[in-house]
Amino acid sequence: MSHLVWIPLGAGVAFLASFVFGDLIALPVDLYYLVYFAVILGFLRFYVKRTRLDLREWASRRLVLGIVFGVLGGILLAQGVLSRAPTPQLSGGMLLWALVWRGVADGAVDGLILLAFPWVVTWRAFGRARAGWDRRAGATLVAWLGILFVTTAYHLGYRDFRSSQILQPNIGSTIGAIPTLVSANPVGSVVSHVFLHVTAVVHSPETDLFLPPHRE
Repeated sequence: MSHLVWIPLGAGVAFLASFVFGDLIALPVDLYYLVYFAVILGFLRFYVKRTRLDLREWASRRLVLGIVFGVLGGILLAQGVLSRAPTPQLSGGMLLWALVWRGVADGAVDGLILLAFPWVVTWRAFGRARAGWDRRAGATLVAWLGILFVTTAYHLGYRDFRSSQILQPNIGSTIGAIPTLVSANPVGSVVSHVFLHVTAVVHSPETDLFLPPHRE
């Protein structure tokens, strides 16, 4: 159970990255993403090395099922984006760049730290793969709470979310977590989160909800 300490550590790193570089210093958005990627991926690499996590083994378990549920969850999240009013849209090279950088790259990194990471930590802490159904159900609940904890900490780093708006990313993370919670594969939720970001880049690139940090 002591392994669960990694969840608040991850939440702290996510908060500091978004607060210091996305709010306090207010870097240009694309430069912020570069710094954010370096911080988050550096932390995740440290976790993998320090705890001797076999990435290939964990990512390959029920991979097809994880991707299928990830696509379904992504479609549901995309519908949530499309249900809101569009913003002025990008075109040409700027759209292509944003799709790669703000859509796929940021969607994947967010999906890793907000959704996949808390689940993997909880699975390992509870030994869920070898547990009975009652223990697995308990681990699933703890994993979901860990996902909400990291999601909340990360978004509180942005001033836009220090209000009742903090509920929105937690609703999104609950939906986005389902592919991994159901398939027991961390890739599923990463796929769903990429769908969310790509749809936001196309439909509402100036959103103050789906693609933080928001710059007026």
